[in-house]
Amino acid sequence: MTKRFTTELTVQWGDVDLAGVVYYPHFFRYFSIAETEFYRSLGPTMLEIENSQGIRLPRVDAGCQFLKPAHFGDSLKISLEIEKMSSKTIKYLFEVWREKDEIAKGHVIIASVSQEHFKSVPLPDGLREILQPYAPV
Repeated sequence: MTKRFTTELTVQWGDVDLAGVVYYPHFFRYFSIAETEFYRSLGPTMLEIENSQGIRLPRVDAGCQFLKPAHFGDSLKISLEIEKMSSKTIKYLFEVWREKDEIAKGHVIIASVSQEHFKSVPLPDGLREILQPYAPV
């Protein structure tokens, strides 16, 4: 089983729509928060990794299934798992939980591109080393 990273957040007033539920694009922001905290837990920030390795890591694919509504004030747990690392991409899986209820799940694929030309390049060994504790088996 692949190791997961989990972080927590509270749904803010600005995250909900007129129906009182989290407006769907905010789940992608929650995924981004989990990814940011994941890298912070490993040491360097994403920007530090990108600059030290001469790359950028744009998102090239994302999706989300909305299973149950989340509401203002809900305490959510967002987990991140690395499902796959290819030579040039990383696929993250995310789950969003409120207590025992899974309320959303999704994925994001990031690609490694050169800073200079924004062309696809292999994932640097330095990035692979940082991610090794969470790499798929």
